[in-house]
Amino acid sequence: MATASPLADERRQLTRFPAAELEVRLQVGHTRFSRSETVEAADFTREGVAIITSRSLRLGQKVRIDLILRLDRSEIRQHRLVAMVTNVRAEGNRYRYGLRFDYRANATMRALETQARLGRMEGILARIEKMKARHRSGEDLIRDYGS
Repeated sequence: MATASPLADERRQLTRFPAAELEVRLQVGHTRFSRSETVEAADFTREGVAIITSRSLRLGQKVRIDLILRLDRSEIRQHRLVAMVTNVRAEGNRYRYGLRFDYRANATMRALETQARLGRMEGILARIEKMKARHRSGEDLIRDYGS
């Protein structure tokens, strides 16, 4: 009897990248009086973002988010993104939510510029992660073999 590998249960089609340089502002509700709050970004792709917050959200709930990717000399901003809560996992007294972008929600989401900007953000985060991995492996070599 064969057992399923952990990768067999993985539904993602795209690799996720750590989003340490990414600021996410979450807004629940669609009135102009709805307040947004900064939440922790766990990972990111052009298809969605994982966030960690103490706020309670429902599966299937639509939320609005703003993204700011901070770079050395500039930043990339994307406002008024619509996403749907697709999964939730409790982590202590906080929750990790998977948010999937809804590219059909409004004109901003349907715009090619929005999709291109999110793809660019994903590419930059991928390069940052590769540089971090190289740096970590270099530190491991120095520690293992001396300087």
